[in-house]
Amino acid sequence: MPTGASKPSLFRTPRLRLKLEWHRLKSRVTGLGGVIYYKYGIIKPRPKLKLRQIAPSALALHRRMYTAFAEGDTATLSTICAEGLNESFRARIAARPATECIRWTLHKYTRSARVVSHRGILLPAKASAMRQAVVRIQSRQSLARITGVGPDGQEIIAEETGEEKEIQEYVVVQRMIWKGVEGPWIVWGTTEETSLSKIPSLQEVK
Repeated sequence: MPTGASKPSLFRTPRLRLKLEWHRLKSRVTGLGGVIYYKYGIIKPRPKLKLRQIAPSALALHRRMYTAFAEGDTATLSTICAEGLNESFRARIAARPATECIRWTLHKYTRSARVVSHRGILLPAKASAMRQAVVRIQSRQSLARITGVGPDGQEIIAEETGEEKEIQEYVVVQRMIWKGVEGPWIVWGTTEETSLSKIPSLQEVK
């Protein structure tokens, strides 16, 4: 969903802006309904939502995920990533040259992580449901490809890598109750901010 400068102006295009806010409200209400059902309609004792822990959990997973990817730690990735994301990381790690290593550095988080979406989904299996949250994470980080060591003992870093960059990510984390047993938060993947052009109900509004 568009945020900040990406949102239409309330003064220049008021109908579009109001339609967007209505669409946002409906989406949040739908998501909230799913979360309420996740808490009250699946298992007893009822699971604790711990809403304030979602963003910190996403930050911890964010650090562990990229650190494990850089180190080629497939065991850790298999425990904190959903299946599709885990397979993607494993393929990228397997494709690395044996003489090359990756160094990921988190220099700092530049803003507090924020949950921008949170919804619950009922699953077909008995006593099963899932929560998904999209967390916006803004940080300064760098990713360097180290291809060897020079005669002077200094690392040889591949060109166009290793530069510190300001990055904004939308990390999707999920937590599942499967046949009555609740698991931990894991990373489903990443997504992008939805543009106006991708919201069908807004296309005819001017």
